[in-house]
Amino acid sequence: MGLFRPYQSNDATDEPADAAATEGDPAAPSGKNAPTLSRREAEQQRRERMRPTLSKREQKARNREVRRAREEKAFQAAESQPERVLLRNFVDARWTFSEFSWPLLLLSMSIFVVGSWVPRAAIYASYALWAIMAAIVVEISLLWFKFKQLLVERVPHANRRGLLMYMASRMVAMRRFRRPPTAIDRGAEF
Repeated sequence: MGLFRPYQSNDATDEPADAAATEGDPAAPSGKNAPTLSRREAEQQRRERMRPTLSKREQKARNREVRRAREEKAFQAAESQPERVLLRNFVDARWTFSEFSWPLLLLSMSIFVVGSWVPRAAIYASYALWAIMAAIVVEISLLWFKFKQLLVERVPHANRRGLLMYMASRMVAMRRFRRPPTAIDRGAEF
């Protein structure tokens, strides 16, 4: 090594450092390999890295993912309220007639449709339809009064707005299709 000569080394340790320096992004020039970008080009590349231009299909997919994440976050925030958790556990801990009403309603409606061949069956099916709906309304009303008492005990200053319809939709839905899924078994203490 000379005092005024360029440094030269035969070590193998220097080669990977040089290779790593040249393996960078070819679009981003570094060192003396390419001319310096103008300010306009550099800003354009920076903007492209920050907000890449997407095709319409990619933009729609990205918007869909963002919307889905936002909706899921709002859903989780709404469902984690203590009055809703209490209501879900209150409904899920018991057997209700309402959750088994869908198959009965479907059967009576199909008999009603087939009633053109058997008119008497159509009349009975329509009565059965009204009876099932009345039973659902009565059951929801009775459980709503019980739940209101429980709500006053456990969450005294809870907002009741929308809870009756939430309870009705939860009761009518079959147990396996409820969202969020049931957290407790039937008959369990909550």
